[in-house]
Amino acid sequence: MVPMEYENTDGKGKHPIMQVFELKAITKSSNKRSDGSYKAHEQELGVFDSVENAEAFMKLFIDKVKRYSERWYFEYHCFVIYEKTLNRGLSAKWESVCEFEGVRSYLPDGTLYCDSPYDDACEKPFRGRSAETIKLKVGDLAWCWWCGEIHPCLVAALPMTDAYYQECVQHCGEELGLDYSDDSYTVYIGGYGHDHPTCWRCMPYYGKISKRCLQRIYASKRREETENEKWRREQEKMQTEQAE
Repeated sequence: MVPMEYENTDGKGKHPIMQVFELKAITKSSNKRSDGSYKAHEQELGVFDSVENAEAFMKLFIDKVKRYSERWYFEYHCFVIYEKTLNRGLSAKWESVCEFEGVRSYLPDGTLYCDSPYDDACEKPFRGRSAETIKLKVGDLAWCWWCGEIHPCLVAALPMTDAYYQECVQHCGEELGLDYSDDSYTVYIGGYGHDHPTCWRCMPYYGKISKRCLQRIYASKRREETENEKWRREQEKMQTEQAE
């Protein structure tokens, strides 16, 4: 790890800027809700000076949990490592504090699942994801986690690939100005409609899903498709009337 430095405005010299890596476990409640979702909790596991040290501790932690209780192990949904910077203030672009400068998500067994090397201050823009790193496919069932909840969902669209991004840039003649939130799937969630969770918040589906939950998810999909088709026809009608 190579420290960077920034000039202090009080004229007292430079101060080191160093990356730290915050490790968290995302656990789920033992009670599964009627819609197939779970309540989620973030468990702080430590702060480390490198990804390697954070991963090493994560694996030790997983081994200990497995030995202690198989039941407890199955309550872990995933693990997340946030890359952050010490001695960093407001970001230059948005004049807000950068919450993270990259995120890695791991399966419950500690296997790296998604590496999202983009910050939430738009200083490291999203320019597409390589196709081989897109783990889910359209039509897959998956889990998405956000706002303290874990929901089963149906994948409807994939993140933009780096190749397609370059095609768009060539067509537009300039960069697209995308940020970390554009590194996302489009999913359908039962009773909610569609959403756009970032890649690191999505995991492959595990466990069983009830017929009722599947029906709710596909009902959301059909409802939105019907609304989109209605909107498309209204737009076509308006264009035809304006042309006349």
